[in-house]
Amino acid sequence: MQYLTVSRDIEGESGIVNLRVHDILFMEFSIPADRVVVHTMEEQFYMNGTLKYWSGMLSASGYTFRNVDRNLVNVDRIMLIDSVYKKAYFEPEIQKGSKCCTMAFKRYNKIKEELLAYNPGILIV
Repeated sequence: MQYLTVSRDIEGESGIVNLRVHDILFMEFSIPADRVVVHTMEEQFYMNGTLKYWSGMLSASGYTFRNVDRNLVNVDRIMLIDSVYKKAYFEPEIQKGSKCCTMAFKRYNKIKEELLAYNPGILIV
């Protein structure tokens, strides 16, 4: 089981948190925060670096994170893709407040095929 070192706040004043990589749904870069924002089902965390750096690092460690827009998604955690709004969801049903990440409209078909190749259990709605 591998962990990433993150913080609950942008400046790191809350201290260090060790977050299981498996718990990560997706990551996005926040320009205003100048940090990578890491999303889990319950919370969001912050860490330094770039998405390109973390993509390479996670891939080299055996994890399947893919760039689907301006974010990295944990392919193993995707349960459903909304083909109308081009969003990936991490629950079997879309509900108010469900966590999701956007997918690039222009590359949607290619991204969808790639995600399904890694995780054939993803539902397309």
